[in-house]
Amino acid sequence: MYARTITAFLVPGKGDEAIRIFHDKIIPEIRKQPGYVSAAIYLDRAHNLAQTVSIWESEQAEAATSQETAYLKKVVGMLRGCLANRETQQWEVGYLDTA
Repeated sequence: MYARTITAFLVPGKGDEAIRIFHDKIIPEIRKQPGYVSAAIYLDRAHNLAQTVSIWESEQAEAATSQETAYLKKVVGMLRGCLANRETQQWEVGYLDTA
């Protein structure tokens, strides 16, 4: 499995809106993607930071939705106005525990 993290500055006061957009718009879109496993958004409101983490079945599934793909531009664009200056990284998942 592979994970993608996107870390960005959170626009002050936009945390709840970012969560709503992630839940209502991004999750339905990401669930359509082949190889999708899970996704989460984390906020550090005290430091105005946000991070999303998405997990994919394979490196190919992650790459098909990564960097300059139309898919990633679309979902990141949904958070325009809430997040700024994003940094994207890919990770190999060494171990994942799920309930």
